[in-house]
Amino acid sequence: MFLAVSLLAITSLHAQKQEIKKAEQAVNSGRLGDAFAYLEQAKQIFAAADSETRAHFYVVEAEMKLANKSMDLAQMESISNSVERAQTYTLNGTLKGRIAKIHTALNNMSARAAEGEFKKKNYADAATLFNVAYQSNKDTLLYFNAAKSHLMAKNYEEAFRIYKNLIDMGFTNSNVRYVATNVKTKEKEAFKSSYLRNQAIELGTHKNAEVVRSSSKVPELLRGLTNTAIQVNQQSAAVLAIDKAMAKNPNDKKLLNQAYHLYRQLGAMDKYNKINDQLIAESPKDPNLYYNLGVSSTQSDDKERAKEYYKKTLELDPNHVNAKINLSILILDQETAILDEMNNLGMTPEDDKRYEELKVERYNLYNEALPYLESIVELQPKNMDVIKTLLNIYSIIGQDSKYAVLKQRLDD
Repeated sequence: MFLAVSLLAITSLHAQKQEIKKAEQAVNSGRLGDAFAYLEQAKQIFAAADSETRAHFYVVEAEMKLANKSMDLAQMESISNSVERAQTYTLNGTLKGRIAKIHTALNNMSARAAEGEFKKKNYADAATLFNVAYQSNKDTLLYFNAAKSHLMAKNYEEAFRIYKNLIDMGFTNSNVRYVATNVKTKEKEAFKSSYLRNQAIELGTHKNAEVVRSSSKVPELLRGLTNTAIQVNQQSAAVLAIDKAMAKNPNDKKLLNQAYHLYRQLGAMDKYNKINDQLIAESPKDPNLYYNLGVSSTQSDDKERAKEYYKKTLELDPNHVNAKINLSILILDQETAILDEMNNLGMTPEDDKRYEELKVERYNLYNEALPYLESIVELQPKNMDVIKTLLNIYSIIGQDSKYAVLKQRLDD
């Protein structure tokens, strides 16, 4: 009986291997229906298979699915599942090589499909596809794109998780690519090293050597992390993650400026003020620094501090047009609250008195903004928005002579 059972097991294993080989041949010749039938036969005696045979089965199954031209998200996930199952068993060198090719093909298909879904604004599907592509070859840029897609799909929990993982992984995506133009195709191609690129140029197959440096994705990564952290109430975790990114890039001024703004958004005022002091101590005479601090303060709704920074910018650079524009906007924005109160007053003597007080406040705002607006027109004589604003103010406060001169300029 023991001998009979042993012989049966050997026969079953041999039969299964034969069915898998038939399926393999059918896939290679494009007969996918036959391949499916052979694999179904092999599956019926799967219990008798050894580890390597089972791995072979799932590799062929993945290749069969990959050969299907009607590729969609479900199909790619199915291929990925087959590969994962194959990798749980013993793999020889040949199977490892075939899995590597499947990974490459799956990655290319998933990444292309993900980009297409993202362009069509199908962000949830794009996120899934980018993640499938990432699982295939662990390209962290694809993982980053998955997080971005989750954010656009308003799947904030998953987006936050991936953004945080990327920071823990030290993701930057900044790298150097050695590029040269293919003489035949006229297309630019990247090489793994400058040595290989230079060899190609010496052989005459390529020309026009270039070094292409990609910019870091860390600023965008931190913005995404902050936006999602606020949505899922994970501000403290986001602050720690930003701390970690800052520690890895301590001399990155662009990142420092961004962290200044993000800390404010997250309510980490001690860190916000510390960076503020650090930036000023490092560049006390840089007008653009104060201008950027003014912009950050405006975005954080700290308008009084923003006004101070814009005024400091103009002390260091009296012709800084953007500082003048932003400062005049901040001043005139205060008019809205005054007008709202004026419009809501009644007809009592107290209301009349308050109306006159508000009228004076409004005129004071105009007089505060006028020097900046007039200076902008001198520096940018074709700035129609500012010219129209000035004409309106001149009309309200009764500066008829200035109105006439500026109106004539506008007409001309």
